[in-house]
Amino acid sequence: MALPEPGAPSLRVAFVFPNPRAELAAAVARGEAPDSTLLGQNHMAPHGIDGLLHDPWLTRRVKGDTALHRVAWNLREVLLPFELTDADAVFTPLAAAFPLVARVRQLPVVVVNYGLCLIHERAGTARRRLLAANLGAAHSVVCLGESQRLQLIEQAGLDPARVHTVLLGIDHEWFRPRPGPESGGASAPPADPAVLAVGKDLARDYATLVEAVTPLGVRAHIAGYRRNVTGLELPPAITAGDMPIGELREAYARAGCVVVPQFRDGYRYGSEGGGLTALLEAMAMGRPLVVSDRGITRDYVRDGVEALVVPPEDPAALREAVARILGDPALAARLGAAARARVESGLTSGHFATGIAPLLRAAAEH
Repeated sequence: MALPEPGAPSLRVAFVFPNPRAELAAAVARGEAPDSTLLGQNHMAPHGIDGLLHDPWLTRRVKGDTALHRVAWNLREVLLPFELTDADAVFTPLAAAFPLVARVRQLPVVVVNYGLCLIHERAGTARRRLLAANLGAAHSVVCLGESQRLQLIEQAGLDPARVHTVLLGIDHEWFRPRPGPESGGASAPPADPAVLAVGKDLARDYATLVEAVTPLGVRAHIAGYRRNVTGLELPPAITAGDMPIGELREAYARAGCVVVPQFRDGYRYGSEGGGLTALLEAMAMGRPLVVSDRGITRDYVRDGVEALVVPPEDPAALREAVARILGDPALAARLGAAARARVESGLTSGHFATGIAPLLRAAAEH
């Protein structure tokens, strides 16, 4: 076998996601999209790792919302280890069957925990045992917050030494601050919308947001799916609808305040890690933030420093925090600057890659 050239990546790690990433990777390469959801794949080379994107064969072949596609979706993890013949290790959130089957091939797997704690909580006894067995078969597990790590260790009975916290990162070059409404001066656009709420996760609490913001009489937009606001009566000043990522970036730049409203920890839908991407996008844009208090967000923001943190499902507290930011340009500017500094110091895509690289190397060399 030929030796790698000096400076060339020496290990090959496959990054496998629940949904296809090939088109996203191409858009990132063209500068048309952020790399955040590639989870460091394109930042592996400096660590001596060749990060390879791999979309499972079954779900590439069988497409569309059909019964056959649902079967393919469930079977993809069984075939996946036999597709990855050139990989030294795998980094993936897939943990329903893949780690156990990969062990047959002696293919080491590092699992990233997007929302496994809530999946475990909602599962029946048999599925809980299967999930615990798969996590036990993985070389290691990466959690996105310390509260999530401690919960998963207790739920699945895992060895704490094999479960690690690596804080999620964001593409801080793609999401960059612009002159905002709170900065003053002729270059600063007016806040429109005054309030921007972002996220499609089912743990988003948009009912509380609507109740909180409506009495303020300001314009607000909910950037999410229509399902997120089903059953809500929206006043004329509050609109809702998904946005392409480029439009969302512009909406962040124009917003007077960004809100990430969440249900309490333990809510049965969505994910215990929900909200982190929207949180980090707003922080990277240097926007003043109001966020619901959840265990996992405490690793990312401090109340009164990078954001105003309010109790979940509390419209009065949320209304007061939003009003404070909209009525105090100095506070808004201070929060936004601190949020951007926090991202630059430790919450970029490159930082996430640096955090997982030793775990990937340890798995590949095991």
